[in-house]
Amino acid sequence: MKKTAILLFSFFLVCSIKSEAQSSYLGFSIGASIPMNDFSSTENLFNSGYAIPGFTVSFEGFYFPLPVIGIGGTLAFGSLYADSDNYLEDLIEYAYTQSEIPVFGGPPVAEDIGLESGFWNYVNMLAGPELSVPFGRFQAAIHGLAGLTMAFYPTREMYYSEGANSLETLAKGTSAALAYSYGASLLYRARSGTGLKLSADYLNSKSSYDFDMDVVNNSDEFDLNRSEDIDIETLSITLGFFYVF
Repeated sequence: MKKTAILLFSFFLVCSIKSEAQSSYLGFSIGASIPMNDFSSTENLFNSGYAIPGFTVSFEGFYFPLPVIGIGGTLAFGSLYADSDNYLEDLIEYAYTQSEIPVFGGPPVAEDIGLESGFWNYVNMLAGPELSVPFGRFQAAIHGLAGLTMAFYPTREMYYSEGANSLETLAKGTSAALAYSYGASLLYRARSGTGLKLSADYLNSKSSYDFDMDVVNNSDEFDLNRSEDIDIETLSITLGFFYVF
């Protein structure tokens, strides 16, 4: 990894010596946000994200005071769907396979259960350097950013009852965590001072939430509370519109 970074930096440095000056830019991008690894997984009730691809919008800018090296940042919002079907199936399986939970009857079917599920939402505030090489009307770049992610876990509320017996769960949470991102982009600079940019970026952060389960079975009452973390990993592919200067 270290050798690769040195080689990439050397390549951009050599190319920039023979090229025109880099252009600074400011604008916004929109595109797809694709969950990865545990964030998209449906294998673990408490530590999988059950996330489905959504969208992202970002406002970003980079200024180049020196050849090759620029500095800038991004403010981005992302929203992804949450897989409620697989989550509900795993939730019922968990409730009816744990010996300490005093459930009633047999495992219910999805049609008999009330489940409300929200969306995964996050806001990123990141800053860092960008290495860029212009060629013709294009400008290729790689960048690495770090900062803060505010993650909003999709509120999931489930209710099931048989007579006076009931099973209720609630999972929700808003959290802030350190985040880092890296990616590559290709900027086309029009003569009018505007530009189009195609980007691909990887994001890594974390989300925390609280899970509560309440069961009433005749005279037995059961309450389960636990706090959990989920790794957020996404690949964003976006197209942006920028003012180039």
